[in-house]
This record gives sequence, structure tokens and C-alpha cells, in this order.
Amino acid sequence: MSKRTVLFLVLSMALTSAIQGCTTMQAGSSTTLPSSAFFSVEDIELKSLQAIAHTQDARIKSCHKGSACEEAYYTRGLVALFENRADAITVFQELRTTMPNSRYEAATTGWLNLLQDKAQASPHHQALMVQLK
Repeated sequence: MSKRTVLFLVLSMALTSAIQGCTTMQAGSSTTLPSSAFFSVEDIELKSLQAIAHTQDARIKSCHKGSACEEAYYTRGLVALFENRADAITVFQELRTTMPNSRYEAATTGWLNLLQDKAQASPHHQALMVQLK
């Protein structure tokens, strides 16, 4: 199995777990701090995600522009959702700044809107969540 396929499977499983966990949260729960993770995962999953993050950080440092660089930034942003909300915002903003017409532009904009939305119970927030799934 290729590294790309493994990466996709790990991220898919982690996102699915996190989204399922988010749907069971009760309304009125405490607000997520900007420095906290947007999605929570078990420690064992976090270690795998940190390894992916390290790989993507190295790819970002060595790439200039192009699809490989777009993919590295976007994947790093997705992993940051499980580590630190502020870092995810930073990475997605860097992707938009570095490659404003990337193939991930729509998803990046969606994640930025979702991460910066203060009203998590709003219909707009819920619609963004559904769209990004």
C-alpha cells in the first residue's frame, strides 16, 4: 500500500472518529479555546497524527509550489485540527497566502470559516460542518 493511501486512511479514520464524537457533544458544553484541538482523539491516534504532521512539516520546508506543496499544507492543516486550533488556522491561512488558487481553496476557506466561527450552534456553522465532511 502506498504512503499516500495509508495517510488518507489514517486521516479518514481520525476525522470520522472526531466527527462522530462531535455529534454526541451536548449543546451548552464549554467553548473550545483557540489553542485547544478542534477535534479530540485518543493518545494512540494522536501519536500517529504527530508522525504525519512531522512528515508534512518536512515536505512544506522542502517544497516551493505545486500540487505536492498544496497537499502538504492541506494535510498539515487537517492534522492540526487534532492538535491545536490556532495552528490549524495558521496552516490554512499560509496555504491561502502561498497558493491562493490551490485545488484546496474551497475546503481551506470552509475550514477557516468554521474554525473562526464563534457561534458553533449556528445554522451556518452546522452547514459548514456538513459540507466539510
